[in-house]
Amino acid sequence: MHVDWNKVENETKSQSANHEVQSAKAGEELPPKCKNCTLEEVALLRIVQKNPSATQKEIAAEIGKSERTVKTITIALQEKNILRRVNGKRNGYWEFVEDSII
Repeated sequence: MHVDWNKVENETKSQSANHEVQSAKAGEELPPKCKNCTLEEVALLRIVQKNPSATQKEIAAEIGKSERTVKTITIALQEKNILRRVNGKRNGYWEFVEDSII
């Protein structure tokens, strides 16, 4: 299937010009931004922003992913220096690294 890119782009621009873009919740702040974050990472950051003491099990249930996937995402965010765990696994909480906030 061949798609004429310029035609599709122009139609999209004209359609979007006719409609206003609204965010899901206007008053809610977005989590800290990171370069090359996946949608799963952004979802996890939003949950952690609302509930810093959320466990990986709770996060997995909320975003509909496995606990192993959540663990992989949290490790990736820690390696990117965006998120860190404070006070250990059982009684700890998630905290955003200050340098990552834009």
